[in-house]
Amino acid sequence: MIINPTRSQKIENGQVFFKGFRGACFYKVEHLVLIGMVVSERRLLVRFFQIGSVLALAGSIHVLTLLLPWYTVRADNVSTSVLSGYLLPETLSLSVAGGVLAGLSLLATSFSQRPMSVRTVLVVFSLIGGVLAMVSPLYLGFVRVPALNVSGEPGIGFFVALFSAIVILALGGVALLTRPRVVEIPYQSYGGVSGATVSSTQPMETTSFEVVGEVEEGVVCPICYTSVEAENAVRCSSCGVIFHSGCLDAYVNINGTCPNCGRAVV
Repeated sequence: MIINPTRSQKIENGQVFFKGFRGACFYKVEHLVLIGMVVSERRLLVRFFQIGSVLALAGSIHVLTLLLPWYTVRADNVSTSVLSGYLLPETLSLSVAGGVLAGLSLLATSFSQRPMSVRTVLVVFSLIGGVLAMVSPLYLGFVRVPALNVSGEPGIGFFVALFSAIVILALGGVALLTRPRVVEIPYQSYGGVSGATVSSTQPMETTSFEVVGEVEEGVVCPICYTSVEAENAVRCSSCGVIFHSGCLDAYVNINGTCPNCGRAVV
């Protein structure tokens, strides 16, 4: 699409700004795509902040499971011992590292306004932290306990630690699958004429305005929605709609077109 500026448009740094009666919207022309990423990026940052918050919560829960009994071991038929996660340096280091990495992902959502940067940090921290958190209870159950030549059974801390690690990994997958969507923000001019359809391939039709001698009772200006009197009334030569002269001058100075039919004013 080729968009050339008119009196109703302005180009700055590759962006085309359309100013209209109902407000102002902008379109960024890049790779032949109209991109309106303002709303989409904000929603994406909110989504990543929510994911980071749950990641921090899951990481905190995983670290707290170190205080719970992870394994109950029996050296014989009489004596039993309870192993908590913090008693072994390996499980303590792995769980703390995994929980801290999951918690740090929340900071990334607070200090960066770039969705792709936040997404990358979330994915990397959550996946690495989730793997470390997952290895910690598995290392105890399948490496250290068998090495002691004792029998035993996992405790509640083992399963909570394992579940929290799975949650961290799952949230990393959610962040990985969350991608920005291209949102087109249409420019609406009065009468439903879209400003995004302006093209240089076809010349724009022109119109002019003339002073109205008499105005029927009940005629309303479509710009300010108040009644029009004969002393300040003008009519579009193309569509025949009557406006206040002051309202029309202000609109034409900004847009350069008729508020109703969209033709260029000459």
